[in-house]
Amino acid sequence: MNNTLRVSWAAFVISALIIPVVALGAEVRTGETPTFSATETVQNDLYLFGGTISSGGTVKGDLILGGGTIVVNGPVSQDILIGGGTISVFSDAGDDVRIGGGNITLAGKVGNDVVVAAGQTQISGAVGGDVVWAGGSLNADGSVGGNMKLAGSSATINSHVKGNVTFKGNKLTLGKDAVIDGNLDYKAAAKAVMEEGAVVKGKTTYTEQGGSKKSPVSPAGILAILSAFLFGKFLAALLFALVLGLSFKRCTLALISNATAHPMLEIGRGLIVLIVLPIASVIALITLVGIPFGLLGLLLFGALLLTASAWASVLVGSLVHKQFYKPADYQLTWKTVLSGVLIFSLLGFIPLIGGIAKFVLVLLALGSIVKVIWDSGKEWR
Repeated sequence: MNNTLRVSWAAFVISALIIPVVALGAEVRTGETPTFSATETVQNDLYLFGGTISSGGTVKGDLILGGGTIVVNGPVSQDILIGGGTISVFSDAGDDVRIGGGNITLAGKVGNDVVVAAGQTQISGAVGGDVVWAGGSLNADGSVGGNMKLAGSSATINSHVKGNVTFKGNKLTLGKDAVIDGNLDYKAAAKAVMEEGAVVKGKTTYTEQGGSKKSPVSPAGILAILSAFLFGKFLAALLFALVLGLSFKRCTLALISNATAHPMLEIGRGLIVLIVLPIASVIALITLVGIPFGLLGLLLFGALLLTASAWASVLVGSLVHKQFYKPADYQLTWKTVLSGVLIFSLLGFIPLIGGIAKFVLVLLALGSIVKVIWDSGKEWR
């Protein structure tokens, strides 16, 4: 595929929209160290979320990962989507690879496009399509079947590129094994360093960059970084909602019951907590005796807002599931949580109405949380 970054972004959004449908046949694993061993095979998609992730088995569908340290050793027939810190992909991918993180190593063969936003990136495997990259530094030693669109601080190309290369940044280096069949168009602080043996068969166009007054990151680079940020934010929200919803399933089901039984009451309760708790905490801080209570109140307020946002996503997923599938009771599974987080996240892209809807849902969840805490306290007494 010889696509632009806009197409890659559109593909990301479209793939996000169909997650609830595709996920019905997917496998999800979460935890501190989720693993997928070399002896395992899944016929559909695989989702792994956690701290340290290892995927060594065979995935016939897509592989979606979110965590801190991630290692992929097993082959993937379709796409790979990853958000994390230190990411190493040593296996082959049949289709596209999209990664956002800190330190990225991509050593496997990729059938189509690669889209990366990262601090440091090493690409040593062959790429069948385009490479779109934005970040700090890039070293590309693997061949590229399409174009390269690069934006960042520095980039080193030391491989065969069949298409065109565009670069915007500080420093571009073409290694001794670099062969560019198409054109080279770059904007940098100085002319590219071309080692002996480097070849550009097409036209070379150089535009001097005016130093620090101009940003080295192009609109395409900014969009790539934004894509990685949004994807990482979605993965973090999903992981938190899964842990919160499924680990405290009894409380979550009680929250859903309260929210659906008396929605206006819970919204009102949530609004009161949102207004009264921070004001009361600040007033307590003014008095010497009330400082501990004020600090405790502010901490409680922050914790309530954080959990209310996650539980609002869980609530949305259960409501939508009941609306479409008509079960007797509200369901709480990883599928409903995934759907809820996705819908809640997409609401943020709708101007005004989406923001209002998210605010009301958070108030609904906040009021329900307070009700569950209050009822639990009465039972304990």
